[in-house]
Amino acid sequence: MKKLFRILFVVLFLCIAGSAWAEELNDRLSESNQAIVRERGQKIKEEIALLKDHPWAGRYYRGLDDASYCLTLAPENGFTMIGEFRWGLLHLEHGTVDWDEPHIKLTYTFDVKQGYIDDEAIKCKPIRWGERVYFMSTCRIIEFCNAINSGLEPRNRMNGRFYLRQDDWKKEASGKPELPEEFMPYLLDKPVDTVIVSVKDIREKDQLLNIAAIVVDKGKNDGLLPGMELYLVEPDKTGNFFPWEVKLTKVEATQSEGEFTYRRLHSRADSLLSRLFGISAPEKYAPIAGWQLSTSKKP
Repeated sequence: MKKLFRILFVVLFLCIAGSAWAEELNDRLSESNQAIVRERGQKIKEEIALLKDHPWAGRYYRGLDDASYCLTLAPENGFTMIGEFRWGLLHLEHGTVDWDEPHIKLTYTFDVKQGYIDDEAIKCKPIRWGERVYFMSTCRIIEFCNAINSGLEPRNRMNGRFYLRQDDWKKEASGKPELPEEFMPYLLDKPVDTVIVSVKDIREKDQLLNIAAIVVDKGKNDGLLPGMELYLVEPDKTGNFFPWEVKLTKVEATQSEGEFTYRRLHSRADSLLSRLFGISAPEKYAPIAGWQLSTSKKP
């Protein structure tokens, strides 16, 4: 009987949460808001057409194959942000732009009010890389460096993890990006390959993922820094389970500690069975000593 009540409670919670989220999304994507964003977008487009060689005004893209985001911004008329699935509208946002060197502050109409955006996330910066211009929150610059070290950037297509100006994916990214000086050490000249020497602790992150505290055999002497990411090389499990990555939290001269995020259970069905009925699946995917990691995702 207790298990039945537990199932009913979970179902009821998901229905309520889903209903609130759907209501909020429908309000944001209403016809009236779409009209406001279209009007602002047209003004921004006209402003951009009048600007020549502006350091950051323009249209930028990021996203995945099925979900793409377009950010269009200019100094006077602000910005619009539109996210789309292949089958329809996903996200809508607009607001004003305050350009105070070296940062650009975006004032959101929706997300800040609803607590989705904090003060750090709205402090942005254009990043030049050869003929390219990226646009990102300043709190994501280390993440950008990780993407470069891993081989995900510079990309040759529209979508990626960071906003890239329209058609700049066709342009050359020569040398290194123009980052603030404090972030330059995060750009590695060559990949750092390392091995797990011990697993200190494992804790649950959510219904699907665990986080293992691990120690690897490379450190500052090899170019590693806190906040850098490592990726699983051997055994190769990337085709079956996601994610397999390590965020470094503590770096010493010859070794480092990090948080290894991995898929705990076989599937969502396993996770649901575990939550509702206490049926646990074996820990087949927990990291062990000897696994090989690298700052590069490329073979």
